[in-house]
Amino acid sequence: MLIEFKVSNFLSIKEEVVLSLDSTSSKFLLGNTFKEEDYSLLKSVVVYGANASGKSNLAKAFFFVLQMVKSSLQFNIDTKIPRIPFLLDRKSKKEPSKFELTFIKNKTKYTYGFSCTENGIVEEYLYYKPRGENKKLFFKRDETIKEKAGKYKFNVDQKKQEKWGIETINKKLYLPKAVNIHNYDTLKEVYGFIVEDIAINFNPTWGKYTRDRLVTDSKFKEWVLEILQKADFGGITDIRVKKEKRPISGFEIKMEKGTIFHKPIKEKEQEFYDLSFIHKDETGKEVIFKEDSESTGTNKTLDILGPIYNILETGKTLFIDEFEINLHPNITEFLIKLFHSKHNTKNGQLIVTTHDTTLLKNKDLFRRDQVYICTKAPNKWTELNSLIDFDLRESLSFENAYLNGRVGGLPFIDETFFEGKDG
Repeated sequence: MLIEFKVSNFLSIKEEVVLSLDSTSSKFLLGNTFKEEDYSLLKSVVVYGANASGKSNLAKAFFFVLQMVKSSLQFNIDTKIPRIPFLLDRKSKKEPSKFELTFIKNKTKYTYGFSCTENGIVEEYLYYKPRGENKKLFFKRDETIKEKAGKYKFNVDQKKQEKWGIETINKKLYLPKAVNIHNYDTLKEVYGFIVEDIAINFNPTWGKYTRDRLVTDSKFKEWVLEILQKADFGGITDIRVKKEKRPISGFEIKMEKGTIFHKPIKEKEQEFYDLSFIHKDETGKEVIFKEDSESTGTNKTLDILGPIYNILETGKTLFIDEFEINLHPNITEFLIKLFHSKHNTKNGQLIVTTHDTTLLKNKDLFRRDQVYICTKAPNKWTELNSLIDFDLRESLSFENAYLNGRVGGLPFIDETFFEGKDG
């Protein structure tokens, strides 16, 4: 379960911002919270803000951490780490970007973090707190120390890990190396949480996952159909998916010494999904709609229902950037309510960024600690605040507070653009 995420000096984020799913002591909408060990955590968080305020950069920071843990083992001594610091400050360009995740896995609380520049890892650390015990250091890495033997400090399996640490070049994170190269079981659940328990919609395979599962899992298919029917998606009575391989061919375009060549590609097979939505006409006869005949909103909802189902059944964390695109406000509210409802038996967590302020109209949807506001003045940096940072009552209309500018996060529109030259 995710407790907290911190990031600084990354894209539009200069100074540290904190996204916390640790709930306050408020007794309001307790169904939106759950207990995990000694913590009361939130089932969902929503992030608002103007365009270019940094909402998507928060998601990109999450994604950067996931990709670094997944992929840094492939880096070599010449690799430039693809981090982008805050570019509107000369000092920040040279300083490292910092990232930190705090979470609970198998009754143990972990805090894992690292900092890096494009030239390498600067710092990496892991703390853990078993149930009923104090916080302990697992390992700490400091690449600013010149002596190899002094770069790492280990409090578990010291001799074994010291050898692995010394062998780790500064372009690679130690955590994935210990797990994937040395098969170090003790760190597998930390690694597994980061690469398996957090899903972000920058992954283009979400639609494929949903379609695969529709083919193989009848229980999932029944759930999808029930969702589409309860949410009034045009009377869909069935979904049929055929997975098949079809031959494809074409041309590969190459340029050599200023000349363009068209090289034929040998015919090969590729997987395709033949997706049909079944409706009924006035006589009760089946009418088949192909995927491109259904609305964009229906197709987007179908794409994300697979990951949502997976998160609900496993208790993982789902991050969806620009949640409202192609979806009616009633549908976005319906999907969020899934996480607050009895369907969320494993306490899956949902984080979304959105412009859809109608979600704030329903006073029974969010608590104050579930609503975050991103703000950024022109040529400044992103700031992130929860509504608990403002003097607002739980009973107040969050939508009015946001749209009236009481909590920031609104674009400033210069109306003089519409005035004539003479005023």
